[in-house]
Amino acid sequence: MSSDQNSPTQPEERVETRSFRTVTTLDRMTEPIAKELNECLCVIVVNASNCLRMLAANPPNVEGARETAGRTIRASNRAAEAVSRLSTLFIEKK
Repeated sequence: MSSDQNSPTQPEERVETRSFRTVTTLDRMTEPIAKELNECLCVIVVNASNCLRMLAANPPNVEGARETAGRTIRASNRAAEAVSRLSTLFIEKK
């Protein structure tokens, strides 16, 4: 067997190595983005709940609800950015 046959430069081996690296990279990068996304979603749920509570109060706390709605929008935008980054990773790695 020649050394050329054992070298990792064979086309099949290069593709396999590249695929492994891609999966490994995606795995490492997906976890922090998923955690960030989950955090954003939790903030959105808590803020929405608080907003409803403030509006149901007698008298309604409209200013507090307005501020909470603003925080909800910011958290939603962060979540959308995380999804966008995740989508970009998968699109670039195809």
